[in-house]
Amino acid sequence: MLGAESIKIAVVGSLNMDYSVMLGKRPDIGETVLANDVLITPGGKGANQAYSAGRTGGSVQMIGRVGDDVNAKIIKDTLEDQGISTEGIITDKEKTTGIAIISLDCQAQNSIIVCPGANQNVKENEILEALGKLVNLKIIMVQLEIPIECVITAINYAKKHNIMTFLDPAPVPPEGLPESTYEMLDYISPNAIEAEMLSGIKVTDEESARKAAGCFLDKGVNNVIIKLGGQGVYATDGTQEIMIPAIEISVVDTTAAGDTFAGAFCTRIEKGDDFFTAVRYANYASGLSVTRKGAQKSMPSAEEIEKFIQIKGKG
Repeated sequence: MLGAESIKIAVVGSLNMDYSVMLGKRPDIGETVLANDVLITPGGKGANQAYSAGRTGGSVQMIGRVGDDVNAKIIKDTLEDQGISTEGIITDKEKTTGIAIISLDCQAQNSIIVCPGANQNVKENEILEALGKLVNLKIIMVQLEIPIECVITAINYAKKHNIMTFLDPAPVPPEGLPESTYEMLDYISPNAIEAEMLSGIKVTDEESARKAAGCFLDKGVNNVIIKLGGQGVYATDGTQEIMIPAIEISVVDTTAAGDTFAGAFCTRIEKGDDFFTAVRYANYASGLSVTRKGAQKSMPSAEEIEKFIQIKGKG
């Protein structure tokens, strides 16, 4: 396992076990349908992003909570097999490991129900203790599947210690994000729905993505990435912008495509890539992931991504 001094990326977030159910169609209210298959794999936005960062060559530690159960062991073993440090994961004696129930329809689109479990018990002091041991951190990644005060604590720590911050704002809280949080973010990466919920602008295409991104820039975010699904990815640093078309590929499962993007992006930023180069790389990583079933199981390695780029061309 990685030593504390070698870790450059810390992921503060959720750890779940995913139960992905393959359906011909989603049931209507009161309707019972038979599933075609079920896939049980480790997940959670935090663990997924840590796994993706590790797969693409990042030096990563995961920080969060699991229950004292079999699912916890599977999740930790899976991360450790990828070379990711699990020293920051606390075992909760009261709540079980979180689970997510994912329905995947015949169009390869998903909907997700999360039962947070131990993720609800993540504490601010344990985040600070774990981060304090990582003396060479370059970037802290956060999402919104743990208590919001814990997310803000991690972001504040990063700001205080001149560490880059990356926020994947999912799921968006009903009250949104505190206004003071935006100005502490180096990178924010919502999908179209999340961008609309946070900005108030309906995001459907490049032009509306540009307007929503402008809202985030006005609030103080340094760089904005908006994922538009089948239309591609819009990104801006406030001075320049790019719109990358979606890669033409046969889609099997979109689960964790955004998490794959996040992990690959942050690895490339940590390795020294400029913003737009890292976005392009992450777009390829995400595109390759949707050709496979599952969350972490779908995430490509750095070698696989490089081969994919050679095949599809460096767009």
